[in-house]
Amino acid sequence: MANIFFRYGNSNDLSFVLGIDSMIGWPHRFRLIHALPRNGIQPNFLCSHTRYNEKTMHHLFPKDTSMYITILRDPVDQFESVFNYVEFGEVFGFGKDPTKSIKSFLRNGIEFKNITASRSSVLARNPMMFDFGLDYQFYQNLTAVKEYIAFLEKEFDLVMIMEYFEESMVLMKRLLCWEFEDFFHIKSNARVDKERAEMSDNLKENIKRWNKADMLLYKHFNRTFWRQINLEGEGFYDDLKTFHRMNEEMNERCFNGTLTLQLVYPGKYVKSPVLNPNLPAEIKDKCEKMTRKENAYLEHLRNKQFSKSAGYIKTLLDKEKEPDNTISWDVAKDLAYDPLPL
Repeated sequence: MANIFFRYGNSNDLSFVLGIDSMIGWPHRFRLIHALPRNGIQPNFLCSHTRYNEKTMHHLFPKDTSMYITILRDPVDQFESVFNYVEFGEVFGFGKDPTKSIKSFLRNGIEFKNITASRSSVLARNPMMFDFGLDYQFYQNLTAVKEYIAFLEKEFDLVMIMEYFEESMVLMKRLLCWEFEDFFHIKSNARVDKERAEMSDNLKENIKRWNKADMLLYKHFNRTFWRQINLEGEGFYDDLKTFHRMNEEMNERCFNGTLTLQLVYPGKYVKSPVLNPNLPAEIKDKCEKMTRKENAYLEHLRNKQFSKSAGYIKTLLDKEKEPDNTISWDVAKDLAYDPLPL
């Protein structure tokens, strides 16, 4: 997703909210002080990984002149991916094996006090709800979770679904009034197979039970997603066919159908498509940009915007405090974990 926005913004000389790396202020809620210095220039995009904070977002992107767009993934796939990518098995003492460690973790889950065992361990339960800004003390409170989902529905103009990526792209294309070409893409960050867990039915069910808030979030916005598509009328499906054909043609022109391993972080490799040889320069440039990694784009954008920056934006929002998360999620039992045997 970020690659699409980076390409569009860069080619149209638009401005981004940037941090020193790909995660702006995370795992804290996003605040202005977390962003790199700016010169009061109104940004056009924020598409780096950050934790949602409506006060700061509304300050930078007023609701009446901005589009709020995000994407969700099936919570089972999302949790397994996060668990093994961040190596929670080692964090919580269950070892490195991607299948054995997640099974051991899900036999009982973890206690509330261990959710902050490391910087990344805040994602060890309901990782999507965490990034949307819900306090983890409310993870087992059904009323609080439903109220927060209702709040998010008012905040976002479009919540897309990863499992229906092309439908999501066509919805966004219609919302933003961009061209089909702006949404060309190819999957380029797939994990290597040895890092994936073998998923039994009980394991999948326990992931759902451990991440009940994320399940409620996903089911709600899956419904709103298809409701939006239905409102688009038959023309939506004509656009979908056109976009699918155009994107496939671009992929076939750019890539030879094979994958190579590419280092993205120390010790972390992903599968990346290989370019066709002897491409014309203009086409090669477009193809390379489709697979350019996030950190490479961010470095380019930071260098590009550096000359426009003069100092941090100082407002009272910088003094905002993090909420008190010393109250355990066990004060509510509505969404408590009830695992199946593994």
